[in-house]
Amino acid sequence: MRHKEAQLTRALLTYAAECLHDGDYAALRDLGFGEEELRSLQSLTIETVTLLSHHLQLHGHVLQVRLDRGAFRQLLAQVHRESERTHLKRELVRREAPAELMAVLYNMGVREYTGLRRAVRLTRGPGRPPDPDEATIEVVWRAWKNHCGAQDPAELTPEDWLSLSERTGRDLRVIYRILSECPAAPAQRAGKRTSQRNAHATHSETASRRAVGR
Repeated sequence: MRHKEAQLTRALLTYAAECLHDGDYAALRDLGFGEEELRSLQSLTIETVTLLSHHLQLHGHVLQVRLDRGAFRQLLAQVHRESERTHLKRELVRREAPAELMAVLYNMGVREYTGLRRAVRLTRGPGRPPDPDEATIEVVWRAWKNHCGAQDPAELTPEDWLSLSERTGRDLRVIYRILSECPAAPAQRAGKRTSQRNAHATHSETASRRAVGR
């Protein structure tokens, strides 16, 4: 009994009957149906369909099936791209990527973002992370400079963000906040604070001299 072949033929006949009902004769011609086959298809009754199913199980299908290899390869490539895109989204959210970052990378809305967080079973709220300390800022800034060439954070790819998280051991909430709010090098910030302290000291010394002169 050629059960698989019979299933395939029944599926085709069901499709052909739907095309006939909808008047889609172009699709029927593509399948190889001629005028005689269409008249036979129109005249099928429940009894003849039952007999046809029985004979299909005995004799197999009456089809010549061919694969469009080019179209099939394109379809597989599209599926692989979508699968990789979904994997990247999940991994970013698993590493605590904030909603703002996912909106930049994928134009993702709140509903999809919340659904992804549930899918990867994150229990911590997606709120603002605590202020990073100087050591964390230093680690993130150096990784950004060395791996991404200090590229504008708005131009980083999903792969870049994942790499920064892996290299620094920090979650993406912290990394995104640092690169969004503290893009200057730690040494530059330290130098700025030193300059401010020196300027303040100079101002105080000048004021003291003036007071003594009086």
